[in-house]
Amino acid sequence: MSIHFRSKTTKEEVAETIENFVNGSGGPWDWDDFISLRIANEELEAIRIECLRTQSEYPGGPNRWCNEEGLEVLRGLAKQVRSR
Repeated sequence: MSIHFRSKTTKEEVAETIENFVNGSGGPWDWDDFISLRIANEELEAIRIECLRTQSEYPGGPNRWCNEEGLEVLRGLAKQVRSR
């Protein structure tokens, strides 16, 4: 079994993907692609994992990834990526 990585993912792309998801402006598969594919850059991969955890740590109920608190965590992660 091979593991697929996104090797050229930038900080800007990660921040934008998170912000688009939170704002509801991303494409239909953007978030799924983001949380499903590992990022070669360890720093950005750690952010991806934190995003993935928001679903279980801040459950949103039917048809929602996470609750409002989780959305705030995601916004904070996007800001964190941009500030590095």
